[in-house]
Amino acid sequence: MNPIKVLIADDETIVRTGLKATINWEKYNMEVIADVPNGEKGWHEFLTHSPDVIITDIVMPVVGGIEFANRIKEHSPATKILLLSCHQDFEYAQEGMRLGASGYLVKTSFNEEELAGFLRNFQEEIMEERGKLAGEFQISTDHWPAPMKAAVKYIIEHLSTPILVSEVAEIVGLSRSHFSTLFKKTAGESFHAFIDRMKMDRAMELLELTQAPIQDVAEQIGMMDSKYFSKWFKKTTGFTPTEYRLKQKDTNMQTK
Repeated sequence: MNPIKVLIADDETIVRTGLKATINWEKYNMEVIADVPNGEKGWHEFLTHSPDVIITDIVMPVVGGIEFANRIKEHSPATKILLLSCHQDFEYAQEGMRLGASGYLVKTSFNEEELAGFLRNFQEEIMEERGKLAGEFQISTDHWPAPMKAAVKYIIEHLSTPILVSEVAEIVGLSRSHFSTLFKKTAGESFHAFIDRMKMDRAMELLELTQAPIQDVAEQIGMMDSKYFSKWFKKTTGFTPTEYRLKQKDTNMQTK
């Protein structure tokens, strides 16, 4: 099980060091993948590592925690954000909560159990989202020949990995040429066109039904580069993944 990735942003070295050293991150299936002194460096690390959880100070040089949180939520609404504040930062903390932060901790009266509560909640919510991602994607093949049903089952179960026509043909016991001909006759499209359509259908389903980060959705259909995934998705649908998710959210709200 892949660990939940955590990024810590605070301009005080002692705070970053203390958080990394005193918290039993493994207990929450978490790993601190980076710690940074400001939001500018944090944004770079965010784009590089796609962390699931951000723990950030509110007042930092260069780019502060509120602007940092705003960038993150615009890019990846599902990312969990926990703010660190001083007593005089209360209004900023409220602004952060309006942006979508999950909560805040006051550094001058730090409570480890309060932090533990946030981490437990984050763990539960993220693992629930990952469970949705792992859910089996299905299509109807009721009247398909048995070898084609087996092929589709294999494709659906392996959308996150490279799929070779020769490999699938061998699995279902047919020659590559016979398999390709039968598949196109049954599905009405080529093997590769079918896979691309399944990847797109799966991506659209995940964007609509989950709050998983774009990187996670991309990985579920075998695209490790989220930028490439976004270009591929927009070329096909006319929308970026984020635009599509927002569009579906608005549509669903209007139909309720």
